[in-house]
Amino acid sequence: MSIFISSAEASGDHYTAALAKKLRACGYDGEIWGMGGVEPREAGVDVMWPGERLQLLGLTEVLPAIPSIISLLSEMTETIARRKPDAVVVCDSPDFHMHLIAKLRKRGYEGRIFYISPPSVWAWRSGRADALRRYVDVCLPLFEFEHSYLLSCGCRSRWKGYPLLEEFRQSAGASAANDPVLASDRIVAFLPGSRRSEINKLLPIMRESADVLAAKGWSPVFSVAPGLNPAVRDRMIEEFTDAGVSFYTGPGRDLMERARCAVGASGTITVDALILGCYMVVTYKLNLISALVARCVIKTKRYAMANILAGCDMFPELLQENATAENITERALAWLDGSSEFRAGIEETMERARETLGEEGVYDFWSEEIMKETGKC
Repeated sequence: MSIFISSAEASGDHYTAALAKKLRACGYDGEIWGMGGVEPREAGVDVMWPGERLQLLGLTEVLPAIPSIISLLSEMTETIARRKPDAVVVCDSPDFHMHLIAKLRKRGYEGRIFYISPPSVWAWRSGRADALRRYVDVCLPLFEFEHSYLLSCGCRSRWKGYPLLEEFRQSAGASAANDPVLASDRIVAFLPGSRRSEINKLLPIMRESADVLAAKGWSPVFSVAPGLNPAVRDRMIEEFTDAGVSFYTGPGRDLMERARCAVGASGTITVDALILGCYMVVTYKLNLISALVARCVIKTKRYAMANILAGCDMFPELLQENATAENITERALAWLDGSSEFRAGIEETMERARETLGEEGVYDFWSEEIMKETGKC
């Protein structure tokens, strides 16, 4: 009796770690094993494959790793097929997990398959909805509009709310409250991402913008995410320490809760900012080839999830050639030094967007769905 859980990114690690804890809390006593990073390990998941192996971004980063990825897929497929877990739960990382679940079904795996944060078929590669319908027993999307789209495609989907809602509505931890780095009331939070490749692209321009904002009397603080690959994390800490740059190693939400404004990589981090009411300048850079492909296939007008939920350009999006230190600084100061009317309008839009996030208790909901579908409750 066991459950296989797989995640390969910091956000996915957080979701799967929380799920593993809830499964234990509701009485599941079988083995929980699979792929993941720091948080799943700390939650008691038997991590057989480190998720850091898949923290890639863009075509040029992925191509050299293809032989290793193929080998990993085969190894995992054979192990799962041999051990026959009651359920397979995969989270995010669709370029890997869609291949994994397809190989499992073709290999004859008959257990339940659940997909937390399934592929964004509403934005691009809509053909993946067919595979979700064929191979996945239950999709567990993060947002209601995704749930509705999946249902319209004939996929089995369950939704209650955005999983971090209840966590972010709680006050920051005591360690954050006593951290002198967060004592200023003029903090600008910089969050350069959770993958090595995105950090390498965004950190230099963020550092340049931070220097300008510091000269204007603001207090830039950089996030070193707890779920980062340890080697990347150690390198960032060493770099910031040597340069005298202020940084925070706790959860990014603690930093954003105390910030007057944030600058962050595009992704669900923008929803975290939305929940906290922290205005964010969104920025992102892909390599040239990946950017060209993305522009050809992505159907949505907006990239930041918070803006998609709001249905408007609530947070400025500075992507590719627009992702410059000058532009970041300009947009940040537009908020920091902006009129009360401008700020009030954005805050009203944020409040409306927050209403789309559903109810609390999502981890309980996920664990109950998995237990019910596998006949364990």
